[in-house]
Amino acid sequence: MFKSLSTKEIYDNSSLAFTFEFFTPLNRRDVSSKLSKTLGKKIKWFNDIEATFEATYDTFRVSPRYSNGYKEMSLSTGFLPYQEAVHMLLKTMNLVEAIGYTTDRCSVTTKIRLNEDRLNLPTKINKLNKFKYLVGLNEAKLFELWPTPDNEESKLRRNHIHLIQPKNLYNMVITESFIERMNPAEFNFPESDSFATDFSELSSGNLIVKYISGKDYTKKKREAVSTINLVIEHLYETLSKNYEYSFDEKKKISRMVEDFQNSVDGTRSYFNFKRLFPDVVMYVDLKPIDYLIEANYTILREKIFKLIVGGGIKEAVLNYDTGRGRLQIKDAVVSKSILIEEVEFYQCKVEADSKNCLFEGCDIRNSKLTDCVIFSNNDIRNSRIINCEYLGEANELSRCYLENPETRMINADLVECLVNGGNFTQSSTVDPNTKVIGVKSIK
Repeated sequence: MFKSLSTKEIYDNSSLAFTFEFFTPLNRRDVSSKLSKTLGKKIKWFNDIEATFEATYDTFRVSPRYSNGYKEMSLSTGFLPYQEAVHMLLKTMNLVEAIGYTTDRCSVTTKIRLNEDRLNLPTKINKLNKFKYLVGLNEAKLFELWPTPDNEESKLRRNHIHLIQPKNLYNMVITESFIERMNPAEFNFPESDSFATDFSELSSGNLIVKYISGKDYTKKKREAVSTINLVIEHLYETLSKNYEYSFDEKKKISRMVEDFQNSVDGTRSYFNFKRLFPDVVMYVDLKPIDYLIEANYTILREKIFKLIVGGGIKEAVLNYDTGRGRLQIKDAVVSKSILIEEVEFYQCKVEADSKNCLFEGCDIRNSKLTDCVIFSNNDIRNSRIINCEYLGEANELSRCYLENPETRMINADLVECLVNGGNFTQSSTVDPNTKVIGVKSIK
């Protein structure tokens, strides 16, 4: 199992905590009883999705999950030493397989912690060079172990290295040495539910990964252990040489710098942008006047960079509404799970984490919408919709999770959704397969 004594020592000085997502027809009391007998741990179960109890070594937690469907549950463990954790992983997979099932959108979230002192690591996890970690990670191997099915129901797990960018994008020369230093004060590291690597708990000494996932993940036990081992070894290697790059990593950085600098130069001015992206047409206040566009371009170019480079847009119509200070985009395909704020989308196909945006006549898939305006004629599927306003008609939501304050009015047709909070308008329709929690009658 171990390639060398040093590798065994790394594993022996690692600890893991898991959160398993799965579906079962059993109630939480019965599931907890079976888990306790199988795993030899106390299980506390909750009906409230927002229960604050944190799992410990001795006591695990079972609670509703809901974000992927009504019958979904989650089991959270405390941190366990590597060997015990792996056995716990395999036993849990066997039990979930016996009492339930997993879908394309289920996953196992794994938290990894190293005993940095015993491993004599020169760098602690809270100082991890996130860029070096991502550059050197063999993510092709991980996605080979956990391929994403080509269907709209699959939850995407992406590497977000292409979304990391300097905070002063157009006011510095991007060099290899500048990239290698990757000073957190000078770079933005975005966060998203769609990223397979989560750095949000580095300050607590934890790295979080979400590769183990998909329909019947419980049957892929060997792949699950291989994934954990690969990540542990790579984390150790990165911390051992936190700002030293291998020859292959330097080659990769060199290509990235060239591509990145070309993208920055290509969007630095409206003249360059128009020349390099002829199929993206720009207006200001619906007027195709060059001097108006040039006068406002510097206000827009960072959002345009994110949409074009991060979102992979090839064709689109852009308009800047100076009165409202909003960038509007029409007839675009926005992919790669970009993070975008304060943009209005019209007749677009969108896959993104969006905040304070507006959608009209869009097809939205595998996205997270937070504090957005859902206007009219939108088709939204397999997405999370958090605290959004519904200001128009003819919106269809399929297999979505909605979370709203009590007073929020939901105006949409719902199919196989889960709704947590809010009220429905009289024009809304709710199919029998939609589960409603804490929602008052249709008004």
